[in-house]
Parts: sequence; structure tokens; C-alpha cells
Amino acid sequence: MGNGRQTEQSMSLLEDVEVVLKFRKMTKTICFCFLTLIFFGLLFISETTSVFASETEQIRIISTNDIHSYLRPIYYRYLDEFKPWGAQSREGDYLNKAEIEGKIGGMAHVATMIKKLRAEKPGKNLLLDAGDTWHGAGLSLFDKGVSMVKIMNAIGYDVMTPGNWEFLYPKDHFLDLVDQANFPVIAYNLTDREWEEPVLDQYVVKKVGNLKVAMIGLTYPWTALTSAITGAAKWFKFGIKEEEARNLIADIRKNENPDLIVFVSHGGYGLDQKFAQRVDGIDIYLSGHTHDEVFDPVVWNDTIIFQGGAHGKYVVSLDVDVKDKKIQNFDYRLLKIRQDQIEPDPEIEKLIEEAYEPYKKQLSEVVGQTKVMLHRRDYFQSSMGNLLTDAMRDSQKTDIAFFPAWRYGATMMPGKITAEDVYNIVPTDGHIFTYSMGGKGLKSLLENILGS
Repeated sequence: MGNGRQTEQSMSLLEDVEVVLKFRKMTKTICFCFLTLIFFGLLFISETTSVFASETEQIRIISTNDIHSYLRPIYYRYLDEFKPWGAQSREGDYLNKAEIEGKIGGMAHVATMIKKLRAEKPGKNLLLDAGDTWHGAGLSLFDKGVSMVKIMNAIGYDVMTPGNWEFLYPKDHFLDLVDQANFPVIAYNLTDREWEEPVLDQYVVKKVGNLKVAMIGLTYPWTALTSAITGAAKWFKFGIKEEEARNLIADIRKNENPDLIVFVSHGGYGLDQKFAQRVDGIDIYLSGHTHDEVFDPVVWNDTIIFQGGAHGKYVVSLDVDVKDKKIQNFDYRLLKIRQDQIEPDPEIEKLIEEAYEPYKKQLSEVVGQTKVMLHRRDYFQSSMGNLLTDAMRDSQKTDIAFFPAWRYGATMMPGKITAEDVYNIVPTDGHIFTYSMGGKGLKSLLENILGS
């Protein structure tokens, strides 16, 4: 046995070793606990991130369609049944209404409304246009749509789909206007005739806030029948191309993984509703072409479909709540652009004055006067339609006259008629054709028109 001092030293050393071993065990335990906390912490963060990612996000869609280059406010009487004036909106009532409300529309006033809507949802909005925007008013016969593109650039549009009226311009000028635009002009159903290759981008994807939005363009499928005599349409192919749309939507869902798919269409409200019923995967559907003032959008096949009138008379605001790539709720408004309620935007007002300046003399020339209101009511009989066809019969010495039932033409109030008023009614350089027709052929023609 050793002596007592060595024994004490040995015991002390054993105690020290035991303390060290306990400390090491404690350290391992602490390390294990720390790693466990890190693991569960990361798991919590991952779960929390997942929760945050699936929270509801909101986006505001702001849209216009069928402005037809009406830069200035206009009087416009439409179908009698449209609210708020209802069935009493006859001529006398309309004159009273026009006196109370003043003119409506005008791009400077439209711009003010758009700025207001954007300011309410900063960084969470898209501004779209569904076509027939660069052609259709008196000014566009002179400046060929250039001023309208400049104004859209200044307002800051995000995307546009061309309508059939854009294709009334020659091919090179149409493509030049597309190049002048600071925003994508899209259409999946537009190809060149020779190679059937896309003329424009078929779609565009844009990040809006925390949402990824894909927008697909559909131009008027029958443009080749309506705008091909002198314009760009004769160089292109159109069509509905339903199966191509399905494939494109599937590719976008797979490759782009968007939160929303928005159709920007110039198909017409009837066709667009049918299209949404037949083609899955479209969340929001902006319609154009038929000038329908849709106060309450319809929902087909989980697709919200709407249209905002024409001539800048209205701006659409659609607020959508999105969660897990599904629309949860939406709030839709069709906002009337009343000149007596909305101030013009100074920048856009200046651009409008600059656009008119070179043609002021021609457009402001007084060419006549009217004692009654002249208006157009789509395919229905109207004072403006009767005046046009009577003038054609008188000038050509015919028994009957036909004139296209266009959906526009600013209403003329009693008073002076200017050259611009006339150009607004007939915004083309078309010609009058005369020919002989028997009663049987005339009956067949009328039945075909009514049937279509």
C-alpha cells in the first residue's frame, strides 16, 4: 500500500477525472439538446415559411377595352335597358341625362382613375387592355394610332391584346405600332400565312407582389373576314385554336408555375364565355370586341369573365384574393368615367392636345347641323343609322342601302356637326359599292345576316 499522501493525491485525481467525465457527459447532453433545438427550430421555421407562403395574397386587375382611339370625352347613348337610367332612357331623358352628367370617357380622365386605383394597391396591380384601341375614331384616320400608343405608354399599361381594328392598318405600320409600345402585345392565335409561325408573343409572365401571373392573348378569331381587304389581316392567320390553348395552358402551368392565368381576349363576350366553359385552367378572363357593359361578371368553369364597355366610358377594377393558386374571393367594379366627377390628368391632357394640333383645322371644320340627337344603337334601328343609309341611297340613287352595324360612333347632340363627328361615325376610307339584286336574293341576304 502506498503512503497516506499518495493515497490522498490518487483520490483527488480520481475525483478530478470523475468531474471531467461528468462535464464531458454534460457537454454531450447540452450539445445533443442544442442540436435537437436547432433541428426543431429549423422544422418550425420551415413549417412557418410554408404557412406564410400559403397566406392569402391580393391582386387588382385594372382593364380597358375597345377604346377605339377616343382620346377626348364624348356623349354616348347606348341601349335603353342599361342601368342606372333603365327603360326610361329615351331621347328626351337622355338629353336631360347628358346635360346633368356632361360628357364621359376621355383618356386624360381614364388616366386619373387608373392612377387612383393603382395608388390604392401599390405594387399589387396589373393594367390590361383587350384591343380595338389604336383605330376607330376620326383622329386615328390622320395619325394612324401613334398618339394612342404614346398615351398608353405614358399611363403605363402592362399588357395588350390586339383587336380586329388594329389590323386595318398596313402590316408594316401595325408591327411598327407594336414596336412603339412599351408593353407586350400578345396573341397566341396569330400566325403568319407562309410559315404559320407566331407573329407576337403568345403569353407573358409577370411578378405582381408575391404572385406570379401568366397572361395569354387571344385576338379576334375572324379578323381575316372583317379586316383583310386593305389592312394587315390579309398577311396573317387567325382562328380560335382551342386545342392549342389547352396545350399552352398546360405548358405554362408546368414550366412557369404561375399563381394565376389571365386571358386577355378580343373574342367577344359570347365566344369568350363559351371558350371558358370548354377550356380548363383559366382563372380570370378579360373580354373585348362586343362593347358589353358588364356590371356583374359571370363565372364559368371557375373562370371570372367580364368586359368593360367601350370608348373609355368605363374602367374595370377587379380585386382578387388568391391562396394556394386558387381564387378565394373577388370584388368587381365597373367604374364610369364621368367628366363632371373626375379631373383630367395634366400629362395625358397635354399629350392629347399635341396629338390634335396638326389636324385641328380639318377636324374642327363645321360641316352641318342637327336639330335632333344622332345616336347609334348597335344592330338596332337608330337615328344615326337611318341618316347614313338615307344619305347613301340619295347619293347613289338606289332603292335600298346597307351600312355595317358597328358598335360605336359618338352620340351627336343637337347643334353643329364637325368633320370629326363625321369621321367618328365612319372611321374608315371605305367605298360605296352598288349592284342590282332581285327580291329572292335580298331575302336570302337578310336571313343570312339575321342568322349570323
